[in-house]
Amino acid sequence: MIYEELKKEAGRFAPVISVERVLPHRRRKKIADGVGFTAAFLALPAALHFLWSGAASYPALSVLTGLFFLVLACWLVLFMAEALFYSYYFRALDVISSGAAPAALTFEAAYALSRLDEDDITQSFFGTDIGLMVLLRLGISADSFREFLKERKSRLAANVFAVESRDGEGGVGIADIALSVFAADGEFAAFLRRFGVQGKTLRGVGLWVERSGRERRLFERWWSRESLGRVEGIGKDWAYGGAYILDRYSKGVFAKGSAVALSSKFLSEEVEELETILARRREANALLVAQTLDEAFDLILGLASLISRGRVLPALEHKRVVVLDQNKLVAITAGKARFEGELIKIFEESIAAGNIILVFDDLPAFLGSAAAFGSDVVSIMDPYLSSPALQVVALSDTERFHRFIEPNAALMSRFEKVTRRSGGEEAVLKILENEADRLEAVEKVFFTYPALETIARTADQYFPSGVMPDKAVDLLNEIVPKARQAGQVIIDRSEVLALVEQKTGIPAGEVKAAEAEKLINLEAILHKRIVGQEEAIKAISNALRRARSGLVNPGRPLGSFLFLGPTGVGKTETTKALAEAFFGSEGKIVRLDMSEYKAADAMDKLIGSFSSGRSGVLSSALRDHPYGVLLLDEFEKASREVLDLFLQVLDEGFFSDAGGKRVSARNLIIIATSNAGADLIWEFLKEGGDLLSRKDEIVDALVKSGIFKPELLNRFDGVILFHPIAGEHLRDVAKLMLERLVKRLQEKGIELVINDALVDYLMKFGSDPKFGARPMNRAIQDKVEQVIADKMIKGEIKAGMKVELSAADLSG
Repeated sequence: MIYEELKKEAGRFAPVISVERVLPHRRRKKIADGVGFTAAFLALPAALHFLWSGAASYPALSVLTGLFFLVLACWLVLFMAEALFYSYYFRALDVISSGAAPAALTFEAAYALSRLDEDDITQSFFGTDIGLMVLLRLGISADSFREFLKERKSRLAANVFAVESRDGEGGVGIADIALSVFAADGEFAAFLRRFGVQGKTLRGVGLWVERSGRERRLFERWWSRESLGRVEGIGKDWAYGGAYILDRYSKGVFAKGSAVALSSKFLSEEVEELETILARRREANALLVAQTLDEAFDLILGLASLISRGRVLPALEHKRVVVLDQNKLVAITAGKARFEGELIKIFEESIAAGNIILVFDDLPAFLGSAAAFGSDVVSIMDPYLSSPALQVVALSDTERFHRFIEPNAALMSRFEKVTRRSGGEEAVLKILENEADRLEAVEKVFFTYPALETIARTADQYFPSGVMPDKAVDLLNEIVPKARQAGQVIIDRSEVLALVEQKTGIPAGEVKAAEAEKLINLEAILHKRIVGQEEAIKAISNALRRARSGLVNPGRPLGSFLFLGPTGVGKTETTKALAEAFFGSEGKIVRLDMSEYKAADAMDKLIGSFSSGRSGVLSSALRDHPYGVLLLDEFEKASREVLDLFLQVLDEGFFSDAGGKRVSARNLIIIATSNAGADLIWEFLKEGGDLLSRKDEIVDALVKSGIFKPELLNRFDGVILFHPIAGEHLRDVAKLMLERLVKRLQEKGIELVINDALVDYLMKFGSDPKFGARPMNRAIQDKVEQVIADKMIKGEIKAGMKVELSAADLSG
């Protein structure tokens, strides 16, 4: 739609736009409220003037009466201006709801177009109140925009400006105009990109700003069907019977629902599915399953919200959603006979009342309590669940559903299962926008849209427990008190990343100068602990830099490597150095000896057993330590089934435990070590030449021998060969090991000098080509440490002394 067509469509709003220019809606409403209050105050003396026979004796009443009519006239003018505004403002909305052709423009777009300067579209659009709000939501200040306007070299004119509606039924809106400016004005687009803003973000901000204003107007439109539908009708429950015993053992549902309840398409679809099930003529019972009971209960809140607004199917109109207080029922009855008797009365009353939707908010717990009484509660419930006069909704978390409910075929036959799903990023962002609007009104803070985008992304990426959007909403609420404590009003993406880093220990915020220097020099830092092994050090360093830059695939682990080589060549030491360099501590390593997982019960030990209820070692470890390094020692010794499990983990970044709960491995660097192929490595070294050039032969040999599947090896980011340690490299290893002893002795005030005699001794008695550096560690322990310990006990070495051992000391 070209500019002239847009102006023509905007002309349909000309009367109300003229009013808005003279006295904007927000200011007009405040004045109208003040004038209305004054008129109400003056109404009493005016009434006295007309109704009291002695009013003539008080001339002031006549003055106040005249003033009342003047104020009333002003209020009526303002009221008519508001009526004019609302009639135009909601025209597009009414057209859409009536099923007629969609409106060409929203009111906000028409008003913005009326303010455009044909010679400078960019400045005139983003100079309006709504345009400036778009910039502020992007995290761009008015000062920054003014600086851009001073420095730009060209202007966007109306004759090259056109707008398309990208959202269909609402017509051209603020988001469409903003995106069209972004597409047509190259300098402005470059300005936004300096702040990390792309077209998708700009569109999201435009939709949010326009939707927030519309929500406020809808709230003011008290005469709409939806608003009037929320008013409780007089005697609407008189057509239904009472449920007095049920009332004693039940809790009501807050009719308006939650902030999450109907704010997204994916959740509203699930509520619609629940509504359809409950509207059936028979067996209208639903079983809601989610990761947690709270997440399942959101669907109940959504249904209650629809009923309160009169937006449900006819079969559910005027229904009461009643939650059975299971704990109270069990505590009061305290015995099988009374428990069953009260439960039967509750069902009978619910049927007799005729308008009850009965909710069991924790069905597995209810079944467990009944079993403790010795009651066959499923048999008691069965005839009522098949009744056409009663709707029952039961809730369960995923784990206990698979454990206790799914195996019960009789119970499952009476319920239709509804599983709560996680929505896409756009649906989550819409929920966050609604929650941000609420928090801004209460807490007096201001959220930028990039902050909400970062919350939506990091909540899913860094917090594996729970489901979206709940954990995103939790993170949004958690950041507000942090910002208030720091005296911040504007919450941007940097504040979100700082909180994520604080909660997880994973570097997530902006890379500061000190950290950047560390990442650049990572190879040198790792080489302080690792001798040689250039291929491994380079691969790990590159992986860490990619992870820190946010360039890794969020659906996979941060990095994954298979370390191949003989024993004692530094595979485990490299893993420790990596954990310390990136995560700050060797304590961030979760270590599993895979030789323990080669028997028939290996999978049960790793991910848990459904039949025994035993939790798995791997699933428990990753839930307790979701961030860090997962070290899989002797990987080749694991069973074939376990190796297949890790094929999925490396590819998708998660697996499911025995209870069906998802376990994330996406915030881990996974390192598998293996001695497989060590004999072949030694053979190639004896032949001479570069071991790295024979890498493909070694990997092919592992595949042909059936040790590893090719698809498993391909899932690793890198298969790294570790060279046996010899010559000067072995001498450097000896010095590194002695340095650790030096540090331990320094804590006791003793200074050990590392001399050639000490290193030569270790090279002679502590080296074994087949076992790498491990014999050297034993030689230090058995010889060097033992000699020093004996001298300390004899009093020959004391705190404050400098110690230098000779060859005679070591061989003595």
